[in-house]
Amino acid sequence: MNNSNLDLLIKFANFIANKNHDGHLTIMKFTTGWKTMFGTPNLDSGRGREEVRSIPMSKNISESLLKAIEQEI
Repeated sequence: MNNSNLDLLIKFANFIANKNHDGHLTIMKFTTGWKTMFGTPNLDSGRGREEVRSIPMSKNISESLLKAIEQEI
């Protein structure tokens, strides 16, 4: 995926975050891949860890954004 496609995915994800999630978009990078979610995981309670665990792992940031967007629409 080229940079213009990544820019478009980020802009669309930002639009969804602003419209539906009070502006919150979380992108996480792990040694095994990327995870993206709308909203913010509550890591202070034990629930946030389960939220993060349930997000599908992606091989790159573009795939991760696309998965999050697909779940929203």
